[in-house]
Amino acid sequence: MKNYVALGALIAVFSGFFLLDSASASPQATNQVEADQITDEDYGIYNAVLNEVRFPKEADVLILDDTLDFKCGADSQLPILLNGCSPMILPPNTPKEINQLLRQSWPKMEKQTWDNFERVNSKSVKLRDAFATSCKHELAGDDIHHDDSKRSGTPSGAFYFSRVGFNAQKTQAIVFFASYVDHVPSTGDYFLLGLNKEKQWKLRGRVNELESDGKGS
Repeated sequence: MKNYVALGALIAVFSGFFLLDSASASPQATNQVEADQITDEDYGIYNAVLNEVRFPKEADVLILDDTLDFKCGADSQLPILLNGCSPMILPPNTPKEINQLLRQSWPKMEKQTWDNFERVNSKSVKLRDAFATSCKHELAGDDIHHDDSKRSGTPSGAFYFSRVGFNAQKTQAIVFFASYVDHVPSTGDYFLLGLNKEKQWKLRGRVNELESDGKGS
């Protein structure tokens, strides 16, 4: 099930977004509409995951502003693919096989949580910057234009998120998160989170889907 890939190869492509002409047209209005689909509850999950992972404080990462999806090739709307597919569904894996693996690992995962996760990840949508990270970060994508002169150096990593799947009561959630950061093993993991009595999202499970064959450069 686990895939070993060179996630580090993505950072060179991802960093290329910063070479775009800063005078180019601003993002289309449709991108803002898509970004509004991602609610504060979703960002609560994203930030709970970011609180569970550790990276060097001096890291300077880019966060892809397109959510990952369950598609490959031309069917995927992502500007970056691994082995022709989204990082969350590397061949020969399928959503059905991933569901089976997660059910084996997480007996308390509710069917409706997975069903919602699979449905919302049928397409990619835009993210806005509502992330809380322990290191410097910036959104990046083919629709975002940056003034390269304002950067102090080259980005040292990249983060990628799927959309969040919830159960009906929004007390359980699933999300996929992949990362590449210099000098840290690159990974892609499915996370199961639950809402505790204090209404805080806490980690309930983590399943590794892919990892690099070493550490970042």
